[in-house]
Amino acid sequence: FGFESFGTFEISELSVREGYDINLFEHMNLISFYALPEDRAVSVVMDGLGSNVSAVFGEAASTINNAGTWQGTLLDADISSGYWVRMSGDANLSGSGFPYNINREYNLNAGANLVSFPSIGSFDLSMSLPDDIEGNIKAISGQGSAAIYSNAIGGWAGTLTRFDGGKGYWIFT
Repeated sequence: FGFESFGTFEISELSVREGYDINLFEHMNLISFYALPEDRAVSVVMDGLGSNVSAVFGEAASTINNAGTWQGTLLDADISSGYWVRMSGDANLSGSGFPYNINREYNLNAGANLVSFPSIGSFDLSMSLPDDIEGNIKAISGQGSAAIYSNAIGGWAGTLTRFDGGKGYWIFT
């Protein structure tokens, strides 16, 4: 039919799904998600990788893929968390799910915190962090890059200059 001019329509439910596509390489990959399926079980999220994925490590939990049976203490993936994913070869992790909450707040513990960057795209490090907490963060480490906050220069020094969606980060407070 199409829409009538000046007609009234009722939408009972509207949900937005966001796709993700994360390139994974042989050995270890530090990743995160900006969208996850309704069933966030590690076995479901990693299903498309088959036996190519051997383990997933979170900040304080992990799970291994034992011939298709996931065993360990990491049961569900979370948009706020970063993960180390161990691969036996290159692959692509694709899926779709419900997107992030743009008002998300992170409660960081003293010391090391393995977190996500749940956003599509790439953003400048200092512009992505609230000014009032930036001085409380000592360092940020990504896969193969890091930055240290320097009071002397009032900013970040190092090879990590941007947060990238789909990547995980260690934040040291």
